[in-house]
Amino acid sequence: MIVRSQASVSYAYSLGNLKINNIINSNAVDTEIRTVKLLGKKTANSEFFRPNDVITYNLVLTNTGNSVANHVTVNDELNHQKMVEGSFTYSFLENSKSVVKMKVSDNNLLFEIDELKPYEVCIISYQAIINDIDDISVNLQSSSSIYSKEVPPIATNKLYLKQRYAKIECEKKCVDYAYLNTEICYHLVLKNIGNAPAFDIEITDQLPQTFELAKAPDAITINDKSQDIFAYDKKTRILKLYIDKMEPQDKTNIVIKGKIIK
Repeated sequence: MIVRSQASVSYAYSLGNLKINNIINSNAVDTEIRTVKLLGKKTANSEFFRPNDVITYNLVLTNTGNSVANHVTVNDELNHQKMVEGSFTYSFLENSKSVVKMKVSDNNLLFEIDELKPYEVCIISYQAIINDIDDISVNLQSSSSIYSKEVPPIATNKLYLKQRYAKIECEKKCVDYAYLNTEICYHLVLKNIGNAPAFDIEITDQLPQTFELAKAPDAITINDKSQDIFAYDKKTRILKLYIDKMEPQDKTNIVIKGKIIK
């Protein structure tokens, strides 16, 4: 943008009894107004995460001003995450001699760019691994700040990652001892401790080689309901059961009845 300025001077003088008024204008001066306007956006390859997932982040940076931004610095936070070594890359959409350097400081990543020319676009990419978070209610929120020699820090968009997954725990119970040819029950307790529904659940139970499944209608029950849909191989003593769906925090009790024979 060019701004122009010019001055004028009015004065008077006399010739005898005659007063003469005059106005003169100065030369006009033009001044170029230079601006540096940094913009940044942070994105991730997934909206959801589980502990120990690897997330790919992209930082897209540009200068929409009309002057070069010098010593551009991006400060990026990593909460509950650790950067994957060797995953940092960068590129420019147009030919550029600028170099991007990275520094790791605690939970912060610092990216330094020599210069960012007007409307030049820089893309920074890296990967981070999510920590082993115990609390399933914890979500991740992060944003970056970007600044240069000419402009103070400004924040990019806030990025939200939601912790969402299903996790089935299984515990098997049985009496400590039993007699031959008397009823024995195996109990399986399943629980979805995640915060998302689990579906297409298949349970495979390796029963003892001398186990004989009961012939009663209630030989296998799921939550006290008799099951007639299962697969049982008498040679291998492998039992397979199927559950359509378990909601978060759902608990399923399975009872398998039979006896130990010689």
